[in-house]
Amino acid sequence: MKIPSGDSDSDSGSLGAQFDHVTLRPGQHVGRYRIVSVLGQGGFGITYRAVDSELSRDVAIKEYLPASLAIRQDGTTVMPRSTGAAEDFAWGRDRFVAEGRTLAALHRTPGIVLVHDFLETNGTAYLVMELVAGRTLQEQVAQHGPLDAAALDGILWRLLDGLAAVHAAGFLHRDIKPANILLDAKGHATLIDFGASRAAVAGRSQRMTAVFTPGYGAVEQFTAATQGPWTDIYGLAATLHFAITGAPPPNAIDRVLDDTLAPLAAGKWPFPPALLSGIDAGLAARADRRPQSIAEWRALLSATAPVRAPVAAAPATVIMPTPSVATPPPAATRKRPVLIAASLVAVIGVAAAGWFVLRSQPPSTPIPSVATAPPPAAVPPPVQDQSQALLDEARRAQQAALDEAARLRSEADARRKADEELAMRRRIEEEIRQKAAAEEAAWRQAAEEAQRKAEAEAAERLKAEEADRSGAEAAEAALRLSTVDRQRIQVALTAMGYPTTRSDGVFGARTREMIAAWQKKTGRAATGHLTADAQAALLRDAGPAVTRWDEEQRALAATPAAPPAATPAARPAPPPAKAAASCDGTFTARWCRGAYQGFPPSCWNSPATIVNGVISGGWTSSGSSQRQTFEGRIDGSGGVQVTYNGIGAQTHVNQPFIALMTGTVSDRVLKVAGRAGSAGRDFTMTIQCP
Repeated sequence: MKIPSGDSDSDSGSLGAQFDHVTLRPGQHVGRYRIVSVLGQGGFGITYRAVDSELSRDVAIKEYLPASLAIRQDGTTVMPRSTGAAEDFAWGRDRFVAEGRTLAALHRTPGIVLVHDFLETNGTAYLVMELVAGRTLQEQVAQHGPLDAAALDGILWRLLDGLAAVHAAGFLHRDIKPANILLDAKGHATLIDFGASRAAVAGRSQRMTAVFTPGYGAVEQFTAATQGPWTDIYGLAATLHFAITGAPPPNAIDRVLDDTLAPLAAGKWPFPPALLSGIDAGLAARADRRPQSIAEWRALLSATAPVRAPVAAAPATVIMPTPSVATPPPAATRKRPVLIAASLVAVIGVAAAGWFVLRSQPPSTPIPSVATAPPPAAVPPPVQDQSQALLDEARRAQQAALDEAARLRSEADARRKADEELAMRRRIEEEIRQKAAAEEAAWRQAAEEAQRKAEAEAAERLKAEEADRSGAEAAEAALRLSTVDRQRIQVALTAMGYPTTRSDGVFGARTREMIAAWQKKTGRAATGHLTADAQAALLRDAGPAVTRWDEEQRALAATPAAPPAATPAARPAPPPAKAAASCDGTFTARWCRGAYQGFPPSCWNSPATIVNGVISGGWTSSGSSQRQTFEGRIDGSGGVQVTYNGIGAQTHVNQPFIALMTGTVSDRVLKVAGRAGSAGRDFTMTIQCP
């Protein structure tokens, strides 16, 4: 697929080649048209491939964006570069739209690209054109060589029809060249990329480079001379010259003084002589020597035009030794290029005529003396040769245009480099962000997996400990330990370095904690309850201390009791309360804690012992190995008070706290509740009495 590349500057032979503007991105919309890709760009604008969302067809969209007058902001809007450029930018945009309207009116004109639509948005204007399939004439000749007569015939007349319609509408193309002619599969030619609005802006603003392509631009395009159909005729003639020979003609401005172009008609090209002569006529360096309209040129090309009478040569005469030549007045419609050519022709003509007169005089004969002194002839004023100065000025203008194009290319390169650096920074930042996010996600996943694993292991340990504890409780209950047995165990623990602080035969929280510590030290399951083997091992290890305690107890028992003092008889102690007595034994207490600071409620079991209304028990936290204990008492009326000495596991981790709990024994169920501090967590404990 080939389409207009944005403007003439996009061709490798044009000024300002390879401009890189900030383009619209794929997926953006211009009206109902969705941008697909960039097809070309240059100093005057950008051309995109797009899709018509309503008609579902591919189109080419040409965007007005003169690089020297405007820039794109925010990725969409086109803005003038400065307040000074705003007027030229707006004026050129109006010309761009007017050109689009004219081309749209040339509906289905042969050889002219079809314009579907034109619209103004994003601060600029757009032409929506047919997306033409094929290759350029430049590519065709480069790949397959010059055209034959049949192929050239299929191109020429179709382009002449299209140009005639364009000229009749009051427009010129101004940039006809092989790169702006598309050939379809059948060899039909389509003229694209009109430069009329570019030329208008270039003529108005010094910021724009001239609109021409060396080798294909007529001499009047290099200066301020008037342009017309003869200008497009030169461009098409140069293009036909390229199609026949494979090379463009020399630069028109260089041909003014030294025309090295060999006429095609003088060569042996396999084409009709009239066609070759017509192309030569279209390539005349002087604009007034070219056909002045497409109709006139068509007649020359097809050999139907009347033969122009040759310019009559001045008759030779020997009367005037130095003939005078009058300089023709400048045409009203011609400016510097014509003046240059006319001056050159005049000077050359004077020299040639003088040479011819001198060479044409007969041999000298005797002359009467009266004739030896002819009256002095009037000497014409010397013709001032300004052609070289004007040519130098035109070349300076061309060089200035090339310098301006180089400057614009440099600015575009700087903008492209800045855009690339910005894109790279954003890409690096995005990669860093993605890497950090991936690392954070991996860390979070690993932490969650570790937490799940720890919780699972803790649950397994708790389950195993509960199983061990339940088994140990059952095993200890099977021992049917007496008070003396319990006292001997407390003595043994204290002797082994695990002080129970008392040896009253009551296994409270402290005693259970010391049993568990001894078990852990000796490699046993730290259940806080004794099996027969553990009891035997403990008593054996602390044998001397237990023996002494036994002896002390026997000595105390053998000592006669002292007679009672003569004091009033003491009131006998009240019997234990019924409620307390009914709950003596070893139990499994059910503990629960309420929801707190985002943690859900949960429950667990722990061992508990009640002896004569004294409550004790505890457990070891699986996650921190911290010992949790509780102790309390049942009063005579069935009221219960328990102090829970806990260690934080979810909130205030590893920090001790105390929860004062109260409750009752009712219907053989002991139940207490309390809170860890004024704003702490709620706890409950329930024991099913036998």
